[in-house]
Amino acid sequence: MGENTLTEKLAGFVCDVEYRDIPEKAITKAKQCILDCFGAAIAGSAEPIRKPIAGYLRRVPGRDDATVIGLGVKASVPQAAFANGVFGHVLDYDDTNQMFVGHGTVVILPAILAICEAAGLSGEDALTAYMVGTEVQWKLGDALVTSGNHYAKGWHSTGTIGTLGATAAAGKLLGLDVDQMTNALGIAASEAGGFQEQFGTHCKSFHAGRANENGINAALLAEEGLTSSRTALDGRLGYLKVSTDRYDLGKVSGLGDPWGIMEPTVARGINLKMYPICGGGVGGVEGILSLVEKHDLEPEVVESIECHLRPKYSELLMYHDPVTGLEAKFSMEYWMARAILDRRLGLPQFTEEKIRDPRSRELVKRVMLVPDPEMEYPSSKVRVIVKTRNGRSFDTVYFPPKGTPENPMTEKELIEKYRECAEWSGLTKNNTEESMKLIMGLEKLEDVGVLMRAIR
Repeated sequence: MGENTLTEKLAGFVCDVEYRDIPEKAITKAKQCILDCFGAAIAGSAEPIRKPIAGYLRRVPGRDDATVIGLGVKASVPQAAFANGVFGHVLDYDDTNQMFVGHGTVVILPAILAICEAAGLSGEDALTAYMVGTEVQWKLGDALVTSGNHYAKGWHSTGTIGTLGATAAAGKLLGLDVDQMTNALGIAASEAGGFQEQFGTHCKSFHAGRANENGINAALLAEEGLTSSRTALDGRLGYLKVSTDRYDLGKVSGLGDPWGIMEPTVARGINLKMYPICGGGVGGVEGILSLVEKHDLEPEVVESIECHLRPKYSELLMYHDPVTGLEAKFSMEYWMARAILDRRLGLPQFTEEKIRDPRSRELVKRVMLVPDPEMEYPSSKVRVIVKTRNGRSFDTVYFPPKGTPENPMTEKELIEKYRECAEWSGLTKNNTEESMKLIMGLEKLEDVGVLMRAIR
């Protein structure tokens, strides 16, 4: 690490990066991720969580500087970022990254949009902030999660590491100098939180919203002169030591070389989602859908289904007989049942009506999760074994899943997903197409506020 602490090293990187330093391919990838997350937030704003978030915003009035997606109102920059972060994550339809086992875009994009809209900043500003925010997450994830046990201890990295990514993005947009950025990251370390027991509840998406809000607040406080320890991250009693038993600081090197979102594998790159479910076992969905299509499987002929998956994810997929849509996002048993019944698994499959369907509740009982060390990594690798009542058996390991770097979504699939999300929320066709056009040309946009007005 040389003379600089980890906190100082990250701060220096964030402050040094300029738009012109970022490869064109990385910008293209960033815009795809932004479009994907923006769509998820539009759809999420129509979910039941809309009511408590809208009520909360009414009770904590502030400046009307930034758009809250789907509510037709504005709020203060931190509050808008919080609400949009919640909406962006509640459907679990946003991208993931296995380096820190978290959701990389949803914890920084709402903060970026809110600051840019309030300050009249450009698309280039937004993309630069996006790149430094995700890069901080990637490298910290490599040190704490891939090379450590931060996530294994139960932390929800989306909320913890995501807070530091949001701070980097916010600080970049505010133009903090290295000393201020160092303080901002230290302040953020004192705010970073969230744990996995909350999965299947509103509080999981609350973690994403709070990461955005905390990141903005940390950057604002640092800009005003609030100080923190320069060893807040890697000190003797710093965040790394407190939040994990082991880590590897050597992994926080080569910042921007390569850029994390350009990593070419499931294990290290960014993974978009074809299904609104926990990313840990998404390969199982494609596995069962491939078997259903290949063998024309009907529910009544299925005797049993075994799903062999990474042991850690058999713990996270904790709802074996879900009763709500949020619980069903963490139930591989439900995914298997619904996929066989409907031959797809999209937003309509997670309504309360679908969850209560007696056919799926009965079929869920025939599915068994099998923790399998051979599926240890990457986490989305799942072996699906279907046994039928006439004695036949079908077996597949569908890998890599659609949306991963090795099996990317096509532009058509990405656009179809965005339109699906927009339609789910009731956004007009004109607003849908205009907002999509603005995001795909984001680097040309002089004022990000134009994008936010397009969906308001």
